[in-house]
Amino acid sequence: MEVIPKYAASVILIRNFKEKGDKFFEVLLIKRSETMKFLGGFHAFPGGKIKEDDYIEKNLERCRGLSIDQAYDILYNQNTSFKEKKIALSCWIAAIREVFEEVGILIAYKDNKLIDLSNKSKINKFQEYRGNLIKNEISMLEIMETEDLFYAVDKLHYFRHFITPPFAPIRFDTRFFLTKLPDGQQGIDPDNKEIVDYEWLTPKNSLKKYRKKEIKIIPPQYACLRGLMNRDQIRELEKCDLI
Repeated sequence: MEVIPKYAASVILIRNFKEKGDKFFEVLLIKRSETMKFLGGFHAFPGGKIKEDDYIEKNLERCRGLSIDQAYDILYNQNTSFKEKKIALSCWIAAIREVFEEVGILIAYKDNKLIDLSNKSKINKFQEYRGNLIKNEISMLEIMETEDLFYAVDKLHYFRHFITPPFAPIRFDTRFFLTKLPDGQQGIDPDNKEIVDYEWLTPKNSLKKYRKKEIKIIPPQYACLRGLMNRDQIRELEKCDLI
């Protein structure tokens, strides 16, 4: 019997740097724990499946930069089979939640500006929130409401769509997004339960490591990394102020 794929979202975090006067960019790859049922021991981008909480009305109302209809139009193609339009916008919400859970980066607005978590007291407060979120003792919506935050969905740019093949025992219908590491949130703090390591690598160096069998990645990640080396895509990244 064919497994129905679960909706999921994945985020390619981008960090810019200069070397000898030239501009370059790196992407974040996390190494998943060997104990994980899905892609255990593989390198991947932060992400995970969409939960029902991600598309409840109050969550959708805390999005800034995209409406439900706009999100649906961006993600629509012949393979799109959302039961309801609002699930499209929840892909962005899930992406933001998963990045916060897995690596401690929060893509959210506070007073119309991206939140700055460089202050030590803020770091401690949001680390506590994150720990409670991972333990299911608090919801992402409760954090957003308590701190009067809004999902910065306009900072996540849709990139690619992949569906796990029908023969796979675990399947995902995944949207990949691109976003820049926010100023004031430069530190990566991996969730030690699911993530055992992480690396910032240029797309070129990540594929070199893959070919040398120093890291393991699956075809969607490979395709994304290859795509980020394309000249037209690089121009698009520049246009979106990602690099």
